[in-house]
Amino acid sequence: MNNDISRTTEALLAGSGSCTPQSSEPDLRVDHWRSDQWKITVLSPRARQWVHNEFCCALGQCLGDDMLVDILSANRFLKEAHSQGLRTEFVGRGGKDLF
Repeated sequence: MNNDISRTTEALLAGSGSCTPQSSEPDLRVDHWRSDQWKITVLSPRARQWVHNEFCCALGQCLGDDMLVDILSANRFLKEAHSQGLRTEFVGRGGKDLF
């Protein structure tokens, strides 16, 4: 795994949520995967239900608990998740942050 990410990239992802504490457990984890990909992992049953309701098609095909996306898709996904009250653990260069 390549951990060479820019501070701009970290700021974009971290800025997609607020740092207001609501609970101590994250619903989603965002981790740098490759130079142009981010891995979003579903951690809680609440997040799993939201992902299933929002992103699964009528034919029964569904996303698993891990998704690989680009930076813009991750940002858009996290903004929507945060608007639903889901918490995110962001794994960056400086460690882990909870949003």
